[in-house]
Amino acid sequence: MGLGFRILSRFRQQRIGAALAGLGLVLAGGAAVAVAPAEISTAAAGTWSARTAGGTTTQLYVPSTAPTLGTGRALMVNLHGCVQTSAALRDGGNWTATADARGMVVAIPAAPNGGVLLGCWDYYDSNHSRTSPGRHDDNLLQLVSDLLADPALDIDPDQVYLSGLSSGGGETMVMGCLAPDVFAGIGINAGPSVGTTSGQIGSVAVTQSQVTNTCRTFAGSASSGFGSQVTSVIYGSNDTTVAPGYNTLNAQVMAGIYGAGSQSSFSLTGLAGNNTAGSGTLWSDGSGPRVSLIQNTGMGHNWPAGGGPGGSYVTTNSINYPAYVTDFFFDNNRRVERGTEPTDPPTEEPTDPPTEPGLYCGSASNAQHRAAGRAHSYGTNPYNPFYANVSEDYLGQGDATVTTLQESAGGRFDVVTAC
Repeated sequence: MGLGFRILSRFRQQRIGAALAGLGLVLAGGAAVAVAPAEISTAAAGTWSARTAGGTTTQLYVPSTAPTLGTGRALMVNLHGCVQTSAALRDGGNWTATADARGMVVAIPAAPNGGVLLGCWDYYDSNHSRTSPGRHDDNLLQLVSDLLADPALDIDPDQVYLSGLSSGGGETMVMGCLAPDVFAGIGINAGPSVGTTSGQIGSVAVTQSQVTNTCRTFAGSASSGFGSQVTSVIYGSNDTTVAPGYNTLNAQVMAGIYGAGSQSSFSLTGLAGNNTAGSGTLWSDGSGPRVSLIQNTGMGHNWPAGGGPGGSYVTTNSINYPAYVTDFFFDNNRRVERGTEPTDPPTEEPTDPPTEPGLYCGSASNAQHRAAGRAHSYGTNPYNPFYANVSEDYLGQGDATVTTLQESAGGRFDVVTAC
């Protein structure tokens, strides 16, 4: 996979592919073949199928289960790395169980025209634009548009996510910056930062301010989308292809753009997968988590499937990243309107006295607030965020965190500093 990064992008097959595209053709095994218009889904639920969308051949999984958030299905687009194929992620990426658990559609496209070389996605350099076709950005935007337009898929535009490994991780960050209004969450797996060249992978060659400026420039008039986007970054301690420092840099850049200044750490213990060694860092703002960074100890330059058969550049000796990143996106999605969870009648605790008869004001752990019907949580340990009922004020992470809530009419609870 490292070889594909190091060969200069001037040798791209893309130039040939662009010319053929004008004739309704794409390269397949060195031959030009016709491409049908975007298809309407006829795949049986609970199965994988291949279809054309966004000018790419896409492996598509449609679950047989109902969506668990909002009124429509989420869409997870997953991008392979150099040398790797979309079939490798389909067969070994471990997406099916998570897609079924969440009622989520998964789309794994092949890089158009065989990639820039050796299957690489075209994440390179700082001249990406939504309005200038000829790279891979417009293909991915059109892919999302094509799938949203398929009524049989019932995809919620507020739940469109993108994730990818290596060059696919780099392209994931490009698209998250270029179209934050389209992608509610991005999952960057060992991806070089935006603005880097194909030769800048072995060591960090850009600064945080440079990457931040590049990302903001990509977004342009769509920058307001950053206000509700979330990011997950993951890498392995044994990665010798992409410099590990890019992962921390990418997380810091997105946290800075989001204004998520509260940093904390979490343990990987308890996460799904075959290897939960490593560390986690979380950046939050006043309303909850925004950016998650995971270092998975012992993992190399691979997609962290955490289960299943594995495959080319896919490891099972990792956390189950499909489950983790999906949960992180679902738990922290800022674009879907949520109702408060049903709660039992409040059970008063021996804390501070109420400010007026019948209305609560006091300090307790988040778990106690939830048990008493004052708060709720959408996540699971170790990063579960808590929110006050009705007001949706952020209470911080974890069952043991102590907060002070004040009740008002209608069962509303607000975070206060003291009663």
